[in-house]
Amino acid sequence: MPPRVILMVFDGLRPDMVTPELAPNLARFGDGGSRFPMSRAVFPSETRVNCASLATGCRPGRHGIVANVFHAPDAIAGRPLSTGTAEDLEALAAASGGRMLGVPSLGERLAQAGKSLAVVSTGTIGSSIILHHEAEALGQFRWSSHGQRYSTTRAQATFERFGEPPKPGLPNTARIDHAMTIFIEQVLGEIAPDVALFWSSDPDSTYHYRGIGSAEAKASIVGADAAFGRLVSWWVAEGRDAGTQIICLSDHGHITGREKISTGELLRGAGFKVGPTFDADTDIVLAPSGPMGLTFRDPSRAARVGAWLAEQPWCGLLFSGAKNEIEGEVPGSFAMGLSGVDHARAPHLYFTFADDDETDANGIAGTCVMDCNLPLLGGMHGNLHPRELNNVLIAGGDAFRERYGSPFAAGIIDVVPTVLHLLSLPPADIDGRVLIEAMSRGETPGEAKRLIHEVGNGSFRRRLDRQRTGATFYLDGGYAA
Repeated sequence: MPPRVILMVFDGLRPDMVTPELAPNLARFGDGGSRFPMSRAVFPSETRVNCASLATGCRPGRHGIVANVFHAPDAIAGRPLSTGTAEDLEALAAASGGRMLGVPSLGERLAQAGKSLAVVSTGTIGSSIILHHEAEALGQFRWSSHGQRYSTTRAQATFERFGEPPKPGLPNTARIDHAMTIFIEQVLGEIAPDVALFWSSDPDSTYHYRGIGSAEAKASIVGADAAFGRLVSWWVAEGRDAGTQIICLSDHGHITGREKISTGELLRGAGFKVGPTFDADTDIVLAPSGPMGLTFRDPSRAARVGAWLAEQPWCGLLFSGAKNEIEGEVPGSFAMGLSGVDHARAPHLYFTFADDDETDANGIAGTCVMDCNLPLLGGMHGNLHPRELNNVLIAGGDAFRERYGSPFAAGIIDVVPTVLHLLSLPPADIDGRVLIEAMSRGETPGEAKRLIHEVGNGSFRRRLDRQRTGATFYLDGGYAA
């Protein structure tokens, strides 16, 4: 039997770039299936945070991957932990009693029901592992284009059979095409797991290093879409009539980095003792990620730093421990729980970067201040611009309505509960919801409501917009109020 559900992930793809010119196969699939135009990533809108949410159906406050890079001295001493490396992820699991994530993953839930998940990934080492981190222990298939070291025992012979992956490129079309051959011929054609997941590194990596509207970025979308076209051809020939469903998504969107700063240097210049770990010269640990995380030796000093940040034109929104349901303890900040990052590993203070909806040199809307080693004018994500949060979410197959556009907010956290529902398994203890409005019966998922929150400290005023569908909330964006 073919897989019951296929998940196809286009890393970083903006929904407004799913056009007949750039992505004809995905656009055609979306026109015939169910679209979720108000789908949202979780915050921080970073890849490995959203990988964990895709794998669990939960927000960071539950699964514990609170950023791509975060302070976790119980796992890594002397520097912030990077979720991009296998070694740091292994250290995180060791410090957490053997569990990398704080809640069961899709792979674990399937295995408990006697079912299986197989993953083929051209994404980063860290994201490939997070997607199915228990695959080796469960004896299941996980293949990474980064090599045998990051693939499970069941996937080792794949490298000899299909050869080593092509070298990575911008765009990464050759490597993605090679991986799709493995996915179709071996995973779908032979292993036939209950759920199969394919992760395309494009267009994200090409957005980052060549710019969202560049010729290379457009070519990366065309290449990834062509690989998806091969998958659709297999589905039409062998999977669709057998009841296989396909869910396509991206993990986040992108905007353009218009201005570079060094927040560490600026903080030190203002007299704050900031560094990568606590020592005699450091009172504040800075974890450089999409949003910046600050952990204090003395948390009572966070208010002084928050007041200084509020004076900086490059500062977006602030988040800290809860004073009440809306406000954080630091004046002018939101409660961490509003963003879904209320976890023990969250920093004492998060701050995002200023952004706008201006167009870049290529006519692409959405720009921001950036602090990272990516090139100026490259694609950025991680914060709260609506275009960073808006992700692709499209479903097709006989379980879903045809030519349907959902009027309800949805998100990446809804994929796992929907997959479990399709497999007649209980989606229990998950933050997301089943996308029942798009099912063939078209049930209403509950009340839809917009939630607008404002906080401030003097002239520094900020707004956080959320939506709620039934009992599930989603982030729409953060703004200067």
